[in-house]
Amino acid sequence: MNTAPLYEYLKKMVNIDDEAWKDLEERLQHKTIRRKEKFVTEGKVCKEVAFILSGSFRYYQTIDGKEITTYFSFENNWVSSYNSFLKQAPSYATVEAIENSEILAIQYNDLQWLYKHHPGIELFGRYIAEYLVSCLEERLHSMLLKTPEQRYIKAIEDNGEHIHRIPQHYIASFLGITPESLSRIRKRRMQRIFS
Repeated sequence: MNTAPLYEYLKKMVNIDDEAWKDLEERLQHKTIRRKEKFVTEGKVCKEVAFILSGSFRYYQTIDGKEITTYFSFENNWVSSYNSFLKQAPSYATVEAIENSEILAIQYNDLQWLYKHHPGIELFGRYIAEYLVSCLEERLHSMLLKTPEQRYIKAIEDNGEHIHRIPQHYIASFLGITPESLSRIRKRRMQRIFS
């Protein structure tokens, strides 16, 4: 099991000693999540949080039979229904793999044990929570105050080369527009670039 990417990620944020890393590594589960496979199901309790080694995930809610995409996660980042995970309550969203993905997952109880025994890992947990709150605030600001084109530009800036791996209808749903509207936005942007 290749845990080096997670170790490097952690070392950038907190000082993790050898004993803490050994205890964390023993509790990690390497998993393969196939394209379209659900990592979290809406209405069920999220039991784990995972570091993405490769691949991507889409978060969505089903409203009146329609899937509304709310977020994406890519490699070298985290995937979970974090509110459900923290509260051990039913998830508001479904999280599914957009492409075949490899993750390192840790169960809720194992993470709580690590927090109790290793303060550096508890500090890291706080950083994850702060990051996710920041993402939520940015998303809320974007949906309330920006035009669809501004949201599209921001999505490109935030996700760089990853955005090209996401099917267009998921991006349109994420932006709160139809696929046809997204096509018009992309066409206008291309015309500006080449004019």
